[in-house]
Amino acid sequence: MGKVQILAVLTMDGCHASELCGKSGKDICLDRCGINEIREKALYHITPDYSISMLDEWRKDCTEICYLAETTPDNADYINGLLRMRVVDEFILYTVPFISGTGRHFFKSALPETRWTLTSQKSYPNGVSRNIYTLTEVMR
Repeated sequence: MGKVQILAVLTMDGCHASELCGKSGKDICLDRCGINEIREKALYHITPDYSISMLDEWRKDCTEICYLAETTPDNADYINGLLRMRVVDEFILYTVPFISGTGRHFFKSALPETRWTLTSQKSYPNGVSRNIYTLTEVMR
């Protein structure tokens, strides 16, 4: 079965970390935190050009294909749509040690209740943490 992953780099207050470039005054060096390896493992990098219904069908195929959707402020609605349509299997969440305060929050309202299991956790010397969650249960 294929796997749909979400890769998000968020501030401590849940905002997109891509918006803090130049604000934080320091380089958070995510390339030293394994993010490039995650990107390289994915066979497909999902964009809003991918139909959510097609993606749901592809992930049901008997393959080990990994589909990766990386969050940005521009595709947050699409990613939240993937969560609403329940096609996400794994969530890779990087948290940077910064509070944005006025940034754009990633998680939108009206997301369905789901339960996730923490399958991996790692902290890095630059204060970044990486948590990987796997979908455990879809609440109906």
